[in-house]
Amino acid sequence: MTGLSIVPDLERAPWTDLTNPTPAQLTRIGLLRNSTTTGRASVGLVLELEDGTQVIAQTTWRLLHTAVRALAAGPVGAEETQD
Repeated sequence: MTGLSIVPDLERAPWTDLTNPTPAQLTRIGLLRNSTTTGRASVGLVLELEDGTQVIAQTTWRLLHTAVRALAAGPVGAEETQD
């Protein structure tokens, strides 16, 4: 299984291990059914860098869904409304 570090509050626990990160915008997200070897869905994401380069990232739906639930249960996620 793919590992994923979930940080519910980046102000309290910033990613200090990143060296020279490149800013990007999330421009697309979508689900692809039966895309893993076990037949599970995956999520595709397109990140667009400042120079226009597009990067595709992928993870399983199960992993992303679990991460979103964990973030929502954290202090920052709990402060957000569902407007």
